[in-house]
Amino acid sequence: MFLLAHAGFILAPAAGMTLWWKKSRGFRRGTPDLRWIVAGAVFPDLVDKTLGQVLFHSYFQNGRIFMHTFLVTLLFLLAGLWSWRLHGDGRPLLFAAGMLSHLILDRIWAEPITAFWPSLGAFARHPSSQSFLEQVLDYLRDALFWLQEAAGAAAMILALRALGISSKRDLRDFLRVGTLPSLKATRLEEV
Repeated sequence: MFLLAHAGFILAPAAGMTLWWKKSRGFRRGTPDLRWIVAGAVFPDLVDKTLGQVLFHSYFQNGRIFMHTFLVTLLFLLAGLWSWRLHGDGRPLLFAAGMLSHLILDRIWAEPITAFWPSLGAFARHPSSQSFLEQVLDYLRDALFWLQEAAGAAAMILALRALGISSKRDLRDFLRVGTLPSLKATRLEEV
């Protein structure tokens, strides 16, 4: 899975939960800024693939390193809870929830050396005779990759529509400041 799949498969349930919460309980201090959960969902790949397959490829030879571990995700979750309790700011908690969703979608428990790092030792290497560009081209030739990305894009579009985003202006406002028309908020800051 890559960017659209991770983003769409977390935004859809987050949008549903947000709409349900607004209807049944309302928001006391503002509505959640769902941009943060999407950012958290793509963050592990952006960091780890850059570090492990581009910048330090000769050392790691792996695109699933630090940000794909339960330890780092737990630290982000704890920091998010602290921020929410101390400052009432739910954005870091949403970011951490996005990171957790990433690990779940990647089924990271199937790679216990990575999932439970550092308790099981150093990260496993995945030596390849292919360059990073050749690996990317292999992904682009894989029908399953495109199916997952298309499903993620469809889930994202449906979620955005459910949140009231129906025009380019709505989308721009959401991306720029987090405005969601269906929640009638101008700036989304807190959970």
